[in-house]
Amino acid sequence: MSHTPRYIPNAAKALEVILWIVQRRPGIDVYHLVKATFFADKYHLNRYGRPITADSYFAAPWGPLPQVVYNLLKRDPIEMIALESNGELPFRVDAKHRVYGDREANLRRLSVTDVEALEFGVRHVEDRSFEEIYLETHDDPAYVLAAGLHMDYRDFIPDSDEAKADKIEAIEETARYAVF
Repeated sequence: MSHTPRYIPNAAKALEVILWIVQRRPGIDVYHLVKATFFADKYHLNRYGRPITADSYFAAPWGPLPQVVYNLLKRDPIEMIALESNGELPFRVDAKHRVYGDREANLRRLSVTDVEALEFGVRHVEDRSFEEIYLETHDDPAYVLAAGLHMDYRDFIPDSDEAKADKIEAIEETARYAVF
């Protein structure tokens, strides 16, 4: 089996992704937020050759799960250390798992194409039910091929993409050294 290329996640940028999404959709629930992130990353990788935050996706029971984004939402100690946070995050998750920002996203940390992809991700999930998103993500080839383990960014690229081989080569060459 070949080595799966892994990016080094950027926790600070993941925080800004969360804040951008909740600024765009105050009160979005955790499920819709993490799935918007997945669809945004997939969009950005296919269109621009890189994910947004280099998050590590796990093929979780409820669908693709960006580990850093999700762990920040849970205030996981390792993510807090990676973020170099004092324990206070600029967002809140209420008892119904809805997320609200306490400040706007720092757009200096997000490129124009990042925002374009995030907009795509939010639009893709915003009027859809849990079940609709669940079914779509569970049919996604990257999710299926991961078989309950870590997802491979190379599998985010559809077989129908004529440039798939070139995109895979770029991922394999740059993943370990990319800076987000």
